Amino acid sequence: MSDTDVEPKGVAEVLRLLNELAEQILALQVMQRPIPSNQLTTLISAAQFLEANEVAWPPLVQEVIHEIAERMDAVRLDPSNEAALG
Repeated sequence: MSDTDVEPKGVAEVLRLLNELAEQILALQVMQRPIPSNQLTTLISAAQFLEANEVAWPPLVQEVIHEIAERMDAVRLDPSNEAALG
C-alpha cells in the first residue's frame, strides 16, 4: 500500500468496523437468523476496499466470508433449501 492510497488511521477504522460487522454476522449465523442484505453488502464492499489497498482481512472477516460463500454455494446446488443463508 502506498502513502497515496489511504491513510493508516482510516484503514484502522475500516478494520475495526469490519471486524465488528463480522462479529454481528457471525452471531446471526450462530442463531440461524438471516443476514440482512445491507450488512452483507457492507461486509463485501469493505473487504473489497481492503483488498484493493493491499490490506489483509482480519481472520474473523475471512472466516465469515468463507462461511457465507459456502452457504451461497449450497443454495446454488440445492435451490429448494431456502433456509441455507439464514
